[in-house]
Order: sequence, then C-alpha cells, then structure tokens
Amino acid sequence: MVLTLDRANIFTQNLSGANHLDLAVSVTASPLGAWNIYRLPVQDDGTDGTPDHHCTLGTNPAHGPCLGDYPHMGADANGLYLTTSEFNLVSPGFRGAQIYAFSKSQLAAGASSVTVVQFDTADPSLGVQLDGNSGFTVWPALSTGNEFEGSHGGTEYFLSSEAVFQDTGVDNRLRLWTVSNSSSLNGTPAVRLTASVVDTIPYSVPPRSTQKPGDVPLAECLSDSMLQVSPTLFGCWRLVVGGSGPFPNVEKVVDSNDSRMQQVVLANGKLWAALDTGLSIDGDPTTRAGIAFFAINPHSVKVAQQGYAGVAGNNLTYPALAVTQSGRGVMAFTVLGDDHYPSAGYAGVDAKIGVGDIHIAAEGAGPDDGFTGYNPTSQFGSRPRWGDYGAAASDGKSMWIASEYVNQTCTFSIWLATNFRCGNTRTQLANWGTRISLIVPW
Repeated sequence: MVLTLDRANIFTQNLSGANHLDLAVSVTASPLGAWNIYRLPVQDDGTDGTPDHHCTLGTNPAHGPCLGDYPHMGADANGLYLTTSEFNLVSPGFRGAQIYAFSKSQLAAGASSVTVVQFDTADPSLGVQLDGNSGFTVWPALSTGNEFEGSHGGTEYFLSSEAVFQDTGVDNRLRLWTVSNSSSLNGTPAVRLTASVVDTIPYSVPPRSTQKPGDVPLAECLSDSMLQVSPTLFGCWRLVVGGSGPFPNVEKVVDSNDSRMQQVVLANGKLWAALDTGLSIDGDPTTRAGIAFFAINPHSVKVAQQGYAGVAGNNLTYPALAVTQSGRGVMAFTVLGDDHYPSAGYAGVDAKIGVGDIHIAAEGAGPDDGFTGYNPTSQFGSRPRWGDYGAAASDGKSMWIASEYVNQTCTFSIWLATNFRCGNTRTQLANWGTRISLIVPW
C-alpha cells in the first residue's frame, strides 16, 4: 500500500489536489507472481466519489482537497482495513483519522469492484469522539497466524493515543476502536464503528533526542551563514576557500515522534502496542525519549500488562512489535543519545514481565546528518524526521525486526572529496539506513 499524490502537470510538478491509496494484492501465493492494483481516492472533497470533508485552502475560504496521510493496514478474518490521518492538502490543519473497511474475499478473488466502507472519526454523529476530539493515528491490528476475533459477527480492533490533544502533552488513556460485524463485508455491508476508553499509565509527547558527538559533514557545510542552501560544489568550495573553514560539529536533535500509537498486534487474546513517551529515568536529570508498552484485553477493555522502557542518558524511539500466538514477542526501536549513535535496538516482551532487557542489534557508526533540521529547512518548521520505517513481524517461528539507524560516518574533507557521498556510503542529503534483523526464539 502506498499514498500517491496526483500531478496536474508532469512538467511543472503541480499537484492536482487528487490523492489516492494504491493497494496491491497478489494473484498467487508467491510475491514474484502477478498483482492486482486497487486505487482508493482519499482527497475527500466530493470528487471521484469521495465524501466532502470541506478541507480548506489556508486563509482563503475557498474549498480545497484533503490529504490521506500516514496510511496503515490491518486485517481480520473478513476484512482488510486501511487508516489515514486526514489533513488539509495545501494548508496546515488536521481533520481526523479515516478508517476504510474492504471485503477481504473480494480482494483475494481479484474482483473488479470491491466493497469499501469509510468511517470519518471527525463525524460527531458516530459517537466515537473523546473530549470532542477525532481519532489521531488510529492504528489497525494485525493478527498473528490465523488468530482473529470472531465475536459480534467478526471484529477488527484499532488503538489510538490522546496525549497530543492535551495542552500538557500528557494523558493516561488510550482509545480502543472496534469495527464489528465484519462478515457483512462479504455481502451487504452492515459494519459498525464503536470506541471505548482504556485507562493506562501516564505517557507524554517526548522531547527530541540528543545525539552523541561525531562527524556531521553536511551540518558543517550548511553552518556557514552565507550557505543556507542545499550543498553544491560551489557552495562548499566557498566555505573552504573563503577562509571561514568548516565550522565545529553541530549534531542536531532528532525527532522522537509525538506519542502517536505505533504498531498494534492481536495475539494470545490481547492487543499489544507501544508508543513514544517522555521519561525521567533514575539518575538522569534530563527528560529523555522512551517507550510506553501495553498489553490490553479488548473484551474487558483493561490493561493486562504495561510499563516503560528507557536507558539513562539515551533515547528509545519509534517502537514496533511482533508477538507470537503464545504471547511472547519482540519490540524493535532506535537507540541514540550520550552513549550510542542512532542504533538498531530490541527487547523481549510478554504479558508477565512486560519489557525485558534492552539489546543492540546493530551499533550506529555516527550521528544522523540529514538535511531536515538544518538551515534553511529548519526555518520553515521542518523537523528532523526519524523512524517511520521501523517495523516488526513474526513468521510463526521467528521474529523479523527493522529499525532506522546510521551505519556510516566520514569527515568533512572526505565528504567533500567524494562528491558529498562519503565514498558512496550515503546520499548527499541524508545518511540513515534500515537494519533488518532475525530474532530466533529464546
């Protein structure tokens, strides 16, 4: 699945306003075979059969398109579920999460037309809002093996967090969403969306993550006040020859997310999930980024296990979970701070002890040195985004985890001499990568 923004003109790259989710479904059991591609319009401005959510065009009161941002996927026995975080496309402003329910059997059969039901969590008539707020990053559950919820005609679960809506950035509630009667997706749809509140330990919007000092050649290039542009040979030549020389290293602070819900798994009768939070760890006077972990009984709407994960002097960011049907799993994340360059980390999880010891799967080699967070992009509100490519999955026997980390470093002089690529170990404007690791059962 991927979000695609349509262009009005292939020569000017101007956007048309239309945007859609492309959903690929394999025709055979092999990913090397053919695929059917389904296209779901998500601009929600009344075009292409979408509802009209009245997204705006900035201060101009004229009507505009929405953006189906940050899509995620889940499934139960009967349906496939996509969620988006809907924003105004061409102006600031969040509208609310959208939930799309597809007939799984029609997708699997390669039907030319597939039943889709859309829920707008910003619609007060649905009765799912909390404190007047729509859903924020409503994350659908993926099931381990063939474990699906069969009650109420088939049920798919979702989770979302609340701290981002609070002025304090702190909350102790999650929202548990259910789409019930999913079996009706295979005939005449009669699915229903409800939401409940789960009381939890407090969690908060985390601070950005500081980095261990190291070589950041792109930062050195852009630190010259005359060079607040992307690096070019002429620009960095001016920096060196013009007499100012490379500036001292300036490691930027890295994005730690905003406490939105991360990967959700249904396994062993529980919903397993984690999110980023601020943590004050014993002996560390500075609030760091850490992780809050939850195992929730969706029937009682109560937490079976919960807790925090963190490392003094360091930050844990962007967790992702995989859990077996027996209820044992692995949580992947990025580790960075005083002692670690951005590294791929992981820890075991279960319903008895919660989160276990923290391990490093691959140690980082240097600081994050991408263009976001540097001039001029930082002047326009660009945050040093990090971690959205983390994931975890179980193949029934073992765990596969993926976390963003930095696997290269080089000095300013080497970066400059190798066309800003450090000997082809990085791109000109970024130096992160994704570490994929196999965790065998313990």
